[in-house]
Amino acid sequence: MTIFLKPEFWYTTISIIAAFVIFYLSLGLKSGKKFLIRLFKANQTLSLSIQKNLSEFIDKNNAYNSIAFPERNITYGHFLEQMKTEFNMNLSESLFTKLKKSKLSKVELTSLIDSFNKQNEALRLIDVDLKLIIRKVES
Repeated sequence: MTIFLKPEFWYTTISIIAAFVIFYLSLGLKSGKKFLIRLFKANQTLSLSIQKNLSEFIDKNNAYNSIAFPERNITYGHFLEQMKTEFNMNLSESLFTKLKKSKLSKVELTSLIDSFNKQNEALRLIDVDLKLIIRKVES
Protein backbone atom coordinates (compact mmCIF):
# COMPACT_ATOMS: atom_id res chain seq x y z
CA MET A 1 0.00 0.00 0.00
CA THR A 2 2.97 2.28 -0.31
CA ILE A 3 1.82 3.12 -3.80
CA PHE A 4 -0.78 5.48 -2.28
CA LEU A 5 2.04 7.50 -0.77
CA LYS A 6 3.73 8.15 -4.12
CA PRO A 7 2.92 11.48 -5.81
CA GLU A 8 3.12 9.85 -9.25
CA PHE A 9 0.17 7.63 -8.39
CA TRP A 10 -1.98 10.61 -7.44
CA TYR A 11 -0.91 12.67 -10.46
CA THR A 12 -1.86 9.82 -12.76
CA THR A 13 -5.11 9.00 -10.95
CA ILE A 14 -6.25 12.61 -10.83
CA SER A 15 -5.41 13.07 -14.54
CA ILE A 16 -7.44 9.99 -15.49
CA ILE A 17 -10.42 11.09 -13.37
CA ALA A 18 -10.25 14.62 -14.83
CA ALA A 19 -10.18 13.18 -18.36
CA PHE A 20 -13.31 11.13 -17.67
CA VAL A 21 -15.11 14.11 -16.13
CA ILE A 22 -14.22 16.34 -19.09
CA PHE A 23 -15.28 13.62 -21.53
CA TYR A 24 -18.70 13.18 -19.89
CA LEU A 25 -19.24 16.93 -19.58
CA SER A 26 -18.46 17.37 -23.27
CA LEU A 27 -21.03 14.67 -24.09
CA GLY A 28 -23.61 16.75 -22.23
CA LEU A 29 -22.61 19.85 -24.15
CA LYS A 30 -22.79 18.02 -27.48
CA SER A 31 -26.28 16.67 -26.83
CA GLY A 32 -27.34 20.06 -25.47
CA LYS A 33 -26.05 21.79 -28.59
CA LYS A 34 -27.88 19.29 -30.82
CA PHE A 35 -31.07 20.07 -28.90
CA LEU A 36 -30.42 23.81 -29.27
CA ILE A 37 -29.96 23.42 -33.02
CA ARG A 38 -33.20 21.41 -33.34
CA LEU A 39 -35.03 24.02 -31.26
CA PHE A 40 -33.63 26.84 -33.42
CA LYS A 41 -34.78 25.05 -36.59
CA ALA A 42 -38.22 24.40 -35.05
CA ASN A 43 -38.60 28.10 -34.20
CA GLN A 44 -37.38 29.06 -37.65
CA THR A 45 -39.90 26.74 -39.35
CA LEU A 46 -42.76 27.87 -37.10
CA SER A 47 -42.00 31.55 -37.70
CA LEU A 48 -41.90 31.04 -41.47
CA SER A 49 -45.19 29.14 -41.32
CA ILE A 50 -46.83 31.95 -39.35
CA GLN A 51 -45.52 34.53 -41.82
CA LYS A 52 -46.83 32.51 -44.76
CA ASN A 53 -50.28 32.03 -43.18
CA LEU A 54 -50.48 35.69 -42.20
CA SER A 55 -49.40 36.83 -45.65
CA GLU A 56 -52.02 34.58 -47.29
CA PHE A 57 -54.67 35.86 -44.88
CA ILE A 58 -53.76 39.47 -45.67
CA ASP A 59 -53.84 38.87 -49.44
CA LYS A 60 -57.05 36.84 -49.40
CA ASN A 61 -58.95 39.30 -47.19
CA ASN A 62 -57.29 42.55 -48.27
CA ALA A 63 -56.44 43.02 -44.60
CA TYR A 64 -53.07 44.78 -44.72
CA ASN A 65 -54.46 47.92 -43.07
CA SER A 66 -57.07 46.15 -40.94
CA ILE A 67 -56.54 46.30 -37.21
CA ALA A 68 -55.21 43.02 -35.81
CA PHE A 69 -54.73 44.11 -32.20
CA PRO A 70 -57.13 46.93 -31.27
CA GLU A 71 -55.63 47.41 -27.81
CA ARG A 72 -52.29 48.29 -29.47
CA ASN A 73 -53.64 49.72 -32.73
CA ILE A 74 -51.50 47.31 -34.81
CA THR A 75 -52.53 46.30 -38.31
CA TYR A 76 -52.02 42.88 -39.86
CA GLY A 77 -49.54 44.40 -42.28
CA HIS A 78 -47.43 45.95 -39.53
CA PHE A 79 -47.61 42.70 -37.61
CA LEU A 80 -46.30 40.79 -40.64
CA GLU A 81 -43.52 43.32 -41.14
CA GLN A 82 -42.53 42.98 -37.49
CA MET A 83 -42.55 39.16 -37.77
CA LYS A 84 -40.18 39.41 -40.75
CA THR A 85 -37.90 41.84 -38.94
CA GLU A 86 -37.76 39.64 -35.83
CA PHE A 87 -37.06 36.61 -38.02
CA ASN A 88 -34.14 38.36 -39.70
CA MET A 89 -32.73 39.47 -36.35
CA ASN A 90 -33.24 36.26 -34.36
CA LEU A 91 -33.83 33.28 -36.66
CA SER A 92 -31.98 33.96 -39.91
CA GLU A 93 -29.94 31.30 -41.69
CA SER A 94 -26.74 33.31 -41.11
CA LEU A 95 -27.43 33.33 -37.37
CA PHE A 96 -28.05 29.57 -37.54
CA THR A 97 -24.68 29.03 -39.24
CA LYS A 98 -22.96 31.20 -36.64
CA LEU A 99 -24.67 29.28 -33.83
CA LYS A 100 -23.66 25.91 -35.29
CA LYS A 101 -20.01 26.94 -35.50
CA SER A 102 -19.79 28.54 -32.06
CA LYS A 103 -18.31 26.89 -28.99
CA LEU A 104 -20.70 27.38 -26.10
CA SER A 105 -20.13 26.97 -22.40
CA LYS A 106 -22.66 25.10 -20.30
CA VAL A 107 -24.05 28.40 -18.97
CA GLU A 108 -24.39 29.91 -22.44
CA LEU A 109 -26.01 26.74 -23.74
CA THR A 110 -28.53 26.64 -20.90
CA SER A 111 -29.34 30.32 -21.36
CA LEU A 112 -29.85 29.95 -25.12
CA ILE A 113 -32.04 26.87 -24.70
CA ASP A 114 -34.18 28.74 -22.17
CA SER A 115 -34.44 31.72 -24.52
CA PHE A 116 -35.40 29.56 -27.51
CA ASN A 117 -37.96 27.67 -25.40
CA LYS A 118 -39.61 30.98 -24.48
CA GLN A 119 -39.49 32.08 -28.11
CA ASN A 120 -41.06 28.77 -29.17
CA GLU A 121 -43.86 29.20 -26.65
CA ALA A 122 -44.57 32.74 -27.89
CA LEU A 123 -44.56 31.59 -31.52
CA ARG A 124 -46.98 28.77 -30.72
CA LEU A 125 -49.36 31.23 -29.04
CA ILE A 126 -49.19 33.52 -32.09
CA ASP A 127 -49.80 30.53 -34.37
CA VAL A 128 -52.88 29.46 -32.42
CA ASP A 129 -54.25 33.02 -32.30
CA LEU A 130 -53.73 33.47 -36.03
CA LYS A 131 -55.43 30.17 -36.81
CA LEU A 132 -58.40 31.19 -34.64
CA ILE A 133 -58.65 34.55 -36.42
CA ILE A 134 -58.48 32.90 -39.84
CA ARG A 135 -61.11 30.34 -38.90
CA LYS A 136 -63.40 33.05 -37.51
CA VAL A 137 -63.10 35.22 -40.64
CA GLU A 138 -63.59 32.28 -43.02
CA SER A 139 -66.69 30.95 -41.29
